[in-house]
Amino acid sequence: MPASPLFDRIRKEARSTAERKVASVLLEGYPTRVLSTVETLAKQASVSAPTVLRFLAKIGYPRFADFQAAAIADVERQFGSPLNNIRAEMPADKPEHIYQRTLLMQAEALQTAAAQAMPAEFDVIVDMLINPKATIKLLGGRYSQNLAQRLATQLGQLRPSVFFTPLALGFVYDSLADAGPQDVFVIFDYRRYQVELFNFARGARRSGARICLFTDTWRSPVAEYADAVLTSPDTSTSPFGSRVVPTVQIEAIVAAVSQRTHDRSRDRLARIEELRKLGDAEPSSGKDDTP
Repeated sequence: MPASPLFDRIRKEARSTAERKVASVLLEGYPTRVLSTVETLAKQASVSAPTVLRFLAKIGYPRFADFQAAAIADVERQFGSPLNNIRAEMPADKPEHIYQRTLLMQAEALQTAAAQAMPAEFDVIVDMLINPKATIKLLGGRYSQNLAQRLATQLGQLRPSVFFTPLALGFVYDSLADAGPQDVFVIFDYRRYQVELFNFARGARRSGARICLFTDTWRSPVAEYADAVLTSPDTSTSPFGSRVVPTVQIEAIVAAVSQRTHDRSRDRLARIEELRKLGDAEPSSGKDDTP
């Protein structure tokens, strides 16, 4: 569904962490979630019901019923537009081959993610990642730790103090021993959500650390403790779900960090390239080359 004035207002007026959580939940499930209750929305956003109502009042709807009526009118207006009527009449022939179907499905998922995106939430994550005083620690679940490792590898090229933290059996919570306000934990968690990641996030929050979460639109329970959340639609022909949108989100994060830390990241990459030249040197004769 194309963005509407109401859709844009929800996105633009969300400022605080709680407001962004409410806005994200509404945008990810618009318009279906609008038809639920205040209590349901609050639970999905990991905020209180009064927080939901305060945000809706901020965007011009003092009563939840007023907001629902406006959303319903918005949807009816869009579905009744000539452009949407023409689109509805167009034949939707889908390729028979699974390869082509998968590619088109992921292209649609990327379009959906772009339409539902909360740039303010993205910017909060980038702000945390470019803080030179922060230590960045990344971890993920069974099928998402490769995403954490990918982001850790690329961030580590752009800034210091970046660590991939695998959930090693028996040592899951050990890295929390030194956690504190200087730490930013980036957690990847998608259905089926892992209880270890939830418990880890709870421990990290108790230590004063900040948390960025990458998850699907059903939202990992870790969202309860997260300072910022990026969600992605999960539509796939694979039994393991799709990580195409999260991969693109990682690329966007890396691009933004690189732009925001241009001089520092350029100098760091230059030093890394110089160090890599050490591997091009011929093996020594065995004698100590130290003067």
